[in-house]
Amino acid sequence: MRYAEIYRILGSFLFYFSALLLFPLAVAIYYEFVELPEAHPQPHSSYAFFLTLCLGVALSLVFRYLGRKATRLVFRKESILLVVATWLLSALIAALPFYFSNTLRNPLDAYFEAISGLTTTGSTLIAPKSFDEEGKEQLLTLQSPEGTALYSYYGTVDPVIDSNTGATLQGLEAVGKAVLVWRSFLQWLGGMGIIVLFLTILPALGVGGKTLYQTETTGPVYEGISPRLKDTASLLWKLYIFLSLLETVLLLLTNHSLGILDAVCITFSNLSTGGFALHAESIGYYNNAYTEAVVILFMILGSVNFALYFHIIRMQLYRLYQTDVFLFFSLILIGSLVTSLAIVGAPNENLRANSTTYSFLEALRTGVFQWISAQSSTGYFTANYDLWPLTSQILFFLAMFLGGMSGSTSGGMKTTRFYLFAKIASNRLEGLFRPETIRVIRFGKIEVQSQIAIMVLLFFCTVFFSTVIGGALFIVTGIDLDTSFGLISCFLNNVGIAFRSAGPLQQINFLSAPAKGLAIFWMLLGRLEYFAVLILFFPHFWKSK
Repeated sequence: MRYAEIYRILGSFLFYFSALLLFPLAVAIYYEFVELPEAHPQPHSSYAFFLTLCLGVALSLVFRYLGRKATRLVFRKESILLVVATWLLSALIAALPFYFSNTLRNPLDAYFEAISGLTTTGSTLIAPKSFDEEGKEQLLTLQSPEGTALYSYYGTVDPVIDSNTGATLQGLEAVGKAVLVWRSFLQWLGGMGIIVLFLTILPALGVGGKTLYQTETTGPVYEGISPRLKDTASLLWKLYIFLSLLETVLLLLTNHSLGILDAVCITFSNLSTGGFALHAESIGYYNNAYTEAVVILFMILGSVNFALYFHIIRMQLYRLYQTDVFLFFSLILIGSLVTSLAIVGAPNENLRANSTTYSFLEALRTGVFQWISAQSSTGYFTANYDLWPLTSQILFFLAMFLGGMSGSTSGGMKTTRFYLFAKIASNRLEGLFRPETIRVIRFGKIEVQSQIAIMVLLFFCTVFFSTVIGGALFIVTGIDLDTSFGLISCFLNNVGIAFRSAGPLQQINFLSAPAKGLAIFWMLLGRLEYFAVLILFFPHFWKSK
């Protein structure tokens, strides 16, 4: 293992990643020293971001010193380790503002929040504290819906009194504005991929650069946009920034009561299919059909293979006629319609309901939003879907595994793999009675090699065993059955929404320290699509030859 090369590259990366802290630092300075303090009673965090910036730069210099004798040769083994190490260290730096600002006083909680943001999972440990009349913090309890478990936990955020209105701000509303921007910004960075950003701003890495890119990008089939890897990464980020600006403008134009902070944070979390919100009621807080429509549009745009946008720009519209494209949009249409029909006439569980039962139009509005939120792995919600009919909940659970297209910001298993899996299974079954037939599997015009076909089958097996093992481990930590498998599907698919005790209106602070550690591992495992992480546990990987 060429550790000097790894140290050198990590040092360069951490320097640039730390520089990104200048953005939330500027936001923190604005709210602390420019904007009227009484307009924002939440605690300020300029010091937290400045201290994190200094520590990040110092750590980057340490790594640069350790890699001073590097020969600038990076191979596949180093590239795989670099990707995992980059994500782990990025989360470490990203967690420090949560900890230094006292938003999350437990270092493990702060790291959980950071990794949840970077992997675009969207699960949060930010929850309101509760105090009795004497000012003593109370232990909160949560009964599982089946009555099989009783959880006890403490909140994480102190309430804040708004001196202007006298209202008590709790939970997310009591968190500093800059910290809220930072957690949404983390999802925006993680959506496209911090490695893709890394390849844009740093010099070419030679042999290892392509491996770095392919290890982090999602899906089984790599489609290049430009012959040069650095140009591909640069084009992707330019498109990503353009779509982000477009969504922010559309949100402000369609909802005049929406503030610029809300619009920017929704954009950061939405296009990245992350799901962090500024309010405990998620998008349901705004109760605005136009806002929901814009969010739906960009959840879909974030779930589409970004290479398709460049085909459209280049007027290569024939490239859109792909099975994967039709499969993705067919699943969106069918899933949305079936989910909507399943809740027609059922009790209206919208967070700001206008009627007692779902009419067809209300069911369509809510069902479409929730299905796309689940399939795109965004994790926003406008209703308490945990109280929906069981049929719709099962469909919702399956949507979390579907995911978007390869090469998108979404999580899940990706529709491309389901298509390839169906083709592989069909060919194998045909081979039972027509062994003499030569069968070629194609993805569009690309011939899928047997190695990729094997990896697709291995991927499905890995997902199955990871789900079973992960669910069992959560049960061992004391979590009930339904909640455990809802959580594992949430973390593995980087969705951010779960069921039962971890439902949309519940907090997941009842997770024990071991359970939080498992969640962190499973979120990273799902974001890097298993193999780059699992290979580190093989002893042969660490041998020098």
